[in-house]
Amino acid sequence: MKISELDKKKVLVLGTAKSGIAAATYLVKTGAIVTVNDGGTPSENDVKTLETLNVETVFGSHPLSLLEGIELIVKNPGIPYQIPLLEAAMERGIPVWTEVELAYRSTEADWIAITGSNGKTTTTTLVHELLKRGSKRVHLAGNIGFPAVEIAQQATAGDLIVIELSSFQLMGIETFKPVSAAFLNLSPAHLDYHGDVASYGEAKARIFSKMDASGRLVVNADDKEVMRLSETAKAERLTFSRQQNAYARAEDGMILIDQTAILPVSELALGGGHNLENVLAALTLIEPFSISLEAVQEVLRTFGGVAHRTEYIGEFVGRKVYNDSKATNNVATEAALSGFQSPIIWLCGGLERGADLTPLVSAMTHVKHVIGLGETGQRFADLAHDQNVAATVTREMEEAVSVAFDVSEPGDIILLSPASASWDQYKTYEERGEHFIRSVQKTGGAAK
Repeated sequence: MKISELDKKKVLVLGTAKSGIAAATYLVKTGAIVTVNDGGTPSENDVKTLETLNVETVFGSHPLSLLEGIELIVKNPGIPYQIPLLEAAMERGIPVWTEVELAYRSTEADWIAITGSNGKTTTTTLVHELLKRGSKRVHLAGNIGFPAVEIAQQATAGDLIVIELSSFQLMGIETFKPVSAAFLNLSPAHLDYHGDVASYGEAKARIFSKMDASGRLVVNADDKEVMRLSETAKAERLTFSRQQNAYARAEDGMILIDQTAILPVSELALGGGHNLENVLAALTLIEPFSISLEAVQEVLRTFGGVAHRTEYIGEFVGRKVYNDSKATNNVATEAALSGFQSPIIWLCGGLERGADLTPLVSAMTHVKHVIGLGETGQRFADLAHDQNVAATVTREMEEAVSVAFDVSEPGDIILLSPASASWDQYKTYEERGEHFIRSVQKTGGAAK
């Protein structure tokens, strides 16, 4: 179905929030007859916006009667396909899109898309920052920007739209064809939505399903499942790796893209080995767009990352401080710990979920002192003692940061990477990270 064919067509928007409201707003402009349905109670602002659009609304449930005469459904990515309304729609052959598909069909701009279990946000943001130094207009869309369909209306032919895509969003695409795409990694996640790891991986792989030989697909050579899933890709497949020879790699401390030396790894503002992977992927994605080496180097030396994701806070009395509050599981923290070569003062712990902590041992090579926080603080301290690493258990963040400065010395890394959710002491991981930053600024004082 072409966008031009939506006039007078009955379209159901399933779910409100940002993407649903943006989709409804755009669809009304196309002349479609729009109904908006949400199984819950939308926010007051969303209700007011929908009233101004003069569309039919149904809240509180998903009655099957909504499907009468419907020719297209645009759904919120988080709504599972297993609800009766969607099952009935698919049985009737009604197309079900996510907002990304609608956005893609509504613009002639080119798309650069990034997916993976970890690192999407950092890589997407870095790609956007790098491309801003080039000659094309570039837009940031999706979960870390504005809704894709909203951005698509601002973009014109020749522009670039950079978007982070989740497996939920990718499930609802049909024709989406980026000019460049990255599949960063794959680890078990969202199994309640997808059912099993295989289905999750297949959803991620949809990012390149419509790409052809004119496109560039960037994949992680160190991830066997990513490599397996991408074997069928028709796009040019280029690899990045921290561990082996690849198109994008680090050799003898130097970042190389093909045969071009970019920057010493030591000069990256981003910390953590996983962020080196994100940098390699980003550089491979932007290579066709002719950004000058000087501009690339400037961005890499100053881009400190996304808030709460191995975010470089600064140097305080000779200690480099990183906020990785977003690391709420072993996989994320292991990646952060393994990326530093200097001695690490590791602040960790939070909500008790009974997770096995022993997988973290292999990443503790450079850990000098463990500072346990929250419900799991003592378990992290016990883990440290088992490895003959010094440890301290603290009650709250200010105390933990104070201890971190006391037991560290110039040249050390102070890293908050909890490997635990924040809900024992904080409402969100953002709140925890912000408390950490304030405590560091209060205790450490900026280095002169």
